[in-house]
Amino acid sequence: MSSISSVFGRVPNMLSSQTMLSSINRSNSQLLELQIKLSSGREVNRPSENPVFASTISVLDDLLERREQRVRNLSEASSLLGSVDSAMAEMSDLLLQAKGIGLSQIGVGSDAETRRNQALVIDSILDGLQSLGNREHRGMFLFSGSAVGTQPFSGNLGGIQYAGSGDGMITDLGLGSSTPVTIAGDKVFGALSARIEGDRDLDPDASAETLLSDLGGARGLGVRPGPISITVDSVPIEVDLSGAITVEDVRSTLEAAIQTLDPGATIDIDPTSGDRFQVTGSAGTSIVIEDSDANTAAADLGLVGTFIGGAPTLGEDLQPRLTWNTGMAALDGVTVPLGTIRLENGGQIRELDLSGVNTIADLRNQVELLDIGVRVELGESGDRISFKNELSGGSLAISEVSGGVTATQLGIRSFAGSTRLDDFNDGRGVGIVSGSVDPVTGAPDPSGDVDFSVGLHDGRSFNVDLTAAETVQDVLDALTAAAEAAGITVPGEFDAGLAADGNGIELSDLTVGAADLQVTAQNGSAAAGDLGILGSSDGATLAGEDRAMVAVEGVFGHLKALRDALMADDESGIAFATQRLEADIARTIEARAEVGVRARRVEDAVSREADLRVQDLSLKSTLQDLDFTDAAIRFSQLQQQLQAGLTTAGQITSLTLLDFLR
Repeated sequence: MSSISSVFGRVPNMLSSQTMLSSINRSNSQLLELQIKLSSGREVNRPSENPVFASTISVLDDLLERREQRVRNLSEASSLLGSVDSAMAEMSDLLLQAKGIGLSQIGVGSDAETRRNQALVIDSILDGLQSLGNREHRGMFLFSGSAVGTQPFSGNLGGIQYAGSGDGMITDLGLGSSTPVTIAGDKVFGALSARIEGDRDLDPDASAETLLSDLGGARGLGVRPGPISITVDSVPIEVDLSGAITVEDVRSTLEAAIQTLDPGATIDIDPTSGDRFQVTGSAGTSIVIEDSDANTAAADLGLVGTFIGGAPTLGEDLQPRLTWNTGMAALDGVTVPLGTIRLENGGQIRELDLSGVNTIADLRNQVELLDIGVRVELGESGDRISFKNELSGGSLAISEVSGGVTATQLGIRSFAGSTRLDDFNDGRGVGIVSGSVDPVTGAPDPSGDVDFSVGLHDGRSFNVDLTAAETVQDVLDALTAAAEAAGITVPGEFDAGLAADGNGIELSDLTVGAADLQVTAQNGSAAAGDLGILGSSDGATLAGEDRAMVAVEGVFGHLKALRDALMADDESGIAFATQRLEADIARTIEARAEVGVRARRVEDAVSREADLRVQDLSLKSTLQDLDFTDAAIRFSQLQQQLQAGLTTAGQITSLTLLDFLR
């Protein structure tokens, strides 16, 4: 006698049918889902199937997409760097060709006509280099630095002006690192002058609006706002400056905290120096400020120490840095409103009235509007202003106008007391004689070291020895010392100083007589001529020439000098220009090496991204891809389960009451 489960034997037929149908449907559903997985090859097709796996897969998909984009970016970066390297290789060939031409035209075997013909070749090399400098890759200029949309080199005022800026367009290498994939034209071609960086610390004041990020900090390491500890008459309090952004945020927060214990206390910016905090406590009160734990906020703000009440006590110098928003009134030693300065470049002379300039940004804008190839930058030290000549082939001079002092106060005068003699005459310097010896005895001969003599109106004269001179001020001091040693009253009878209008050394002769004020070279020295004071004057002053104008020490300027020397049949000029091409070739080699390093970093990044992508894909496959062997076994089991269910259902549903009565 057959037997069935008592559960199904004593339940209504409807319930039994529904239970069996549910079991069959469940098997069918599992079989259908497995068929879908087999056809798609995925273990997880919908988030509801496995929320944990689905979430992880979603994260991996996003990561893989970003990796693919980064690989595309790196591929583009590699292509860019390859184009840069190719252009620089062509540049090296052209420079070597120019150097060979220069060397071949020195000495016998070359005449004026040959040199003029070679000058035309140099001119074509110049055009070729300018074309290389403006080379593009998919709409991006390779040598414009970070400004890849700006054409870097263009003709202006007879020279070649550089308009690029920055070190280069940055690409993400992953793992928090990056590298430039274009390069600054200045680094390759030498397109900017570097000499006129302010010769004096402008020591800007701090204001309430000064950002903490614009402070060098008392330790010279910037300011990292954080918690500090304050003790007022042995009562400690903690003050958190983590949210401080400006100097006023620090001042008001600290003052409010201290006033909870000393209502009469104040914290201000020192009105005298303008670059540090001033703490004033009530009489008889002692305020101790120090850092909490490993924080350095108090030390960075120059406030570590004990401040005795009753009188203002100063902190340390916050070392505010110059920013474009720094006001002219905040600069140390600068009189406002500013006066007028004179700028000369590329044969163009402009007098610039700065009386309406309020900030450094205003100064920059006024200079840019002149459009004579001069740019204003903030010095790397953060405490001075730099003027740069961006016009290859032009010579820049910044001078005073009618006895003004604005250029001097800003530290930007190109011919100042601090100007080095090595920078005169386009870097050739000043030819000073020294180390002379007596031809008979072989002993040192000081008289042979005399560079020039100065003759006055009254017939008196004196000799000047510049052996130890290194700067313009040294020359002025040597002139003064030599005059005084000759019994001449300085400045009553003779004086030497900088020109009150324009640039150059100015000699003043207040003596009376028929002779001219005259500077005469001695011992074959070229010093007087190189200083621009060789000559005579029948007036009270002898105004020297400006021999310290600032030229761009780069490829275009040197090739122009070589071309002009060839056209003029100037053998010494040819030799000097050819020699300077050596520095251009060396700079190109260094720049190519840097590009090679960047390219290697990009290649390493591509390799690293490929390895990481394989790891991510492996993990994703483990979570998402179907194990076909396991799925095939489960499919077979579900088929058997479904068949068994159908068979069982058929047997149970065919039972009647008579089957139970037998």
